[in-house]
Amino acid sequence: MRILFIEDDPRLADAFAALAASIGHEPEVAYDGQSALALTAANTYDAIFLDIGLPDADGRTLCRQLRAATPSAQACVVAVTGRANLSAQELDAFDGYLLKPISQEALEDAIKGC
Repeated sequence: MRILFIEDDPRLADAFAALAASIGHEPEVAYDGQSALALTAANTYDAIFLDIGLPDADGRTLCRQLRAATPSAQACVVAVTGRANLSAQELDAFDGYLLKPISQEALEDAIKGC
């Protein structure tokens, strides 16, 4: 499975990618919204894990952009957030969400769920 992790904390993004690679997936990382748009315009991903609190983009808006105009429009998109108080309406563009901090087991389960 080709997976894109969009996360502005490089340590966290790289850890997600390393975990995905260790269980047989093909991960890539974008550290901001602009890089994510460039990668998704040029590649097709099966799953995208998207931090909704990026410094250069609102993750909910970015999710809608990815679904509207990229080769990965059909990808499983999972919100990654540190905010526990998001409403269902705020998460409606996503196929699921993970609350930070994320355990290895939770990430593996989310990948399997996609």
